[in-house]
Amino acid sequence: QTVTNFERYQQEYIPATGAILAKHKGELVAVSLDVEVLQGNPPGAIVILRFPSEDAVREFANDPEYQPLKKMRLETTTNSSAVLVPEFKMPGS
Repeated sequence: QTVTNFERYQQEYIPATGAILAKHKGELVAVSLDVEVLQGNPPGAIVILRFPSEDAVREFANDPEYQPLKKMRLETTTNSSAVLVPEFKMPGS
């Protein structure tokens, strides 16, 4: 995503999202609002979250408390997306 209203995103969205993230046992793995591009054309900001289960991800995304914050995220960014990627396990391990 590309943050278009950095002040609101940083001062309102990020702090308010932390409590809901913790409620669903989510954790921030990596955050960059200005990524270093090594290949391709990625968005300007990347946030990687980890949850204990796929159900926990869905519960976080659908939490009624998160909906106004999700709206704020969409209002303060462009090219915003969220994807669910299961944990990678090396074949044969």
